[in-house]
Amino acid sequence: MPDGLHFDLAEKRLVTTEAQSPAAYSTPRHRPHNRLWRWTLRLALPTLAFLSGLALYWIWFDQAYGGTEWTTIIVGLPLAVEAAAVTLWSISAWSSNDLV
Repeated sequence: MPDGLHFDLAEKRLVTTEAQSPAAYSTPRHRPHNRLWRWTLRLALPTLAFLSGLALYWIWFDQAYGGTEWTTIIVGLPLAVEAAAVTLWSISAWSSNDLV
């Protein structure tokens, strides 16, 4: 059995040997450097998604590499996948429950 617990045979139930306060069941506090990291991600990820989208627009629609060839689509596909992944990560970072 875990420390602080024992089985009381007379009452046939599990009993704690240590007094536990309600604060023991509260959620853990976040460290300041974790908060700094979360806010850095929340601000940097939308910026990276915007820059990726801008580069995609430049490659695909402004036709920086010339005409509308299949090579421009191939060049932009990895960037499009990266932009989609960063956008999803940004949405999850902003919609988490710890916006403090």
